Amino acid sequence: MKRSNLVILTVLGTVGGLLLAIGMCMCLLPAWNAFAPGVVLAIIGAITLLSIWPIGRKAAGKAAIHFTAGYAATALVGLIGAIAFCIGLVNCLGTVSTFGLAVGIAGIILILAAILIVRKAAGKTAIAVNGQKLLAYIIGIIGALILGVGMCMTMVWGVGLMIPGIVVGVIGLLVCILNLVLRVTKTA
Repeated sequence: MKRSNLVILTVLGTVGGLLLAIGMCMCLLPAWNAFAPGVVLAIIGAITLLSIWPIGRKAAGKAAIHFTAGYAATALVGLIGAIAFCIGLVNCLGTVSTFGLAVGIAGIILILAAILIVRKAAGKTAIAVNGQKLLAYIIGIIGALILGVGMCMTMVWGVGLMIPGIVVGVIGLLVCILNLVLRVTKTA
């Protein structure tokens, strides 16, 4: 993959992630009184993030995906997992509850199951874990946790932490994106 294509994908990921995160904040913070515009902004961010997949395939010279029943099952399981994860997350925003944790963990398990289903649908073998992939997963998890702390600073821990929370969230997002760049450039 050319570096120019990688830059385009990185910019799309950053912009899409920021739009989605800001839209979520607009929806979940009652003090902002901006639920409807937040939904619109989050949808624009999600569409931007989803556009990375076909653009990345095109940039890598791969053929378009032919959707089958396996891909439909993956999309359904992944969507249910994402919804369950979001319900668990929203339930735990005020106070952490057993219900919120259980639903959130179930959502994560469904999302991981979707990864296995899509690999099976594509006729690929199970994911082989080596040191490089393990490091990539660890860096990705750390980036996601930093992003989550930034979101908590912005939405839960008080208005005084709004700007620092945005900065911490952007740093977490950049760690996740740089993790992708490191994975793509090492394998290319």
